[in-house]
Amino acid sequence: MAIKVSISSWSYRTWFDAGKIDLLGFVDEVKRQGADGLEIFPRHIDAADPAGCLKKVADKARQAGLSIASVIATNDFARPTAAERAEQVERLKTWLAYTAEAGIERMNVFTGYHVPGQDPMMEVYRVIDGYREVAPVAEAKGVVMCLENHSSVATDADSLLRILQAVGSDNLRTNPDFSNFVPEFAVRSDKARQAIYDQSARFVPLAANAHLKVGDFADDGEHAFLDVGRLMGMLKDAKYDGHLVLEVYGQNEPVETCKKGIALVRRHI
Repeated sequence: MAIKVSISSWSYRTWFDAGKIDLLGFVDEVKRQGADGLEIFPRHIDAADPAGCLKKVADKARQAGLSIASVIATNDFARPTAAERAEQVERLKTWLAYTAEAGIERMNVFTGYHVPGQDPMMEVYRVIDGYREVAPVAEAKGVVMCLENHSSVATDADSLLRILQAVGSDNLRTNPDFSNFVPEFAVRSDKARQAIYDQSARFVPLAANAHLKVGDFADDGEHAFLDVGRLMGMLKDAKYDGHLVLEVYGQNEPVETCKKGIALVRRHI
């Protein structure tokens, strides 16, 4: 099976914020763009009926011949108080149920954010405890949680992989967002690029979902500062056949940016 090129609804955030589109309309836009699937950003889900909204979107996507890469969670398991962490755990359990009921198989998840004054090692232990509690629910529901290198707790590949090891569940895998491995990915220094490739090579083998930030392109249509062919080679070596989700960064206009991003990834597939 080939890697699927998908679009995150986050890429069209300006349209959602302006009321120009909703998730059902976004399915139509993804189909029009010629992508293979979509990813759902939580802010775009109907808060009055999240379970019903997800089901309607999933049903429409299937009818359109599209698949859903994942539903993005907003969990932060590093919160400093037990009450906050308990609320985060229960919320993720609820969203795992919503996702499963809609027939969606993956949820994009996070570690959490460092709080000044807190012990960073204790924050990692809290994240591990949180995932140990929700993992049985994910296993029972048949949803794979895809841990993204996004938050400020355990920011490098090895630290994130140690969390996966400590939790010990096949339903907790990785979600490489390649450029997230460096703070200022768009600076485009040789050192930053090499760090992205080195970290990604360690993170990709356990991937169940993946992100590629797009926005600026070279004259030949290639990514302005990433060797997408090299990154795709890593995915292929890992026998990855899931989604590569495009995320439009900065103030770039979504339609033309996604069009160029789809063409770029398909060249390397």
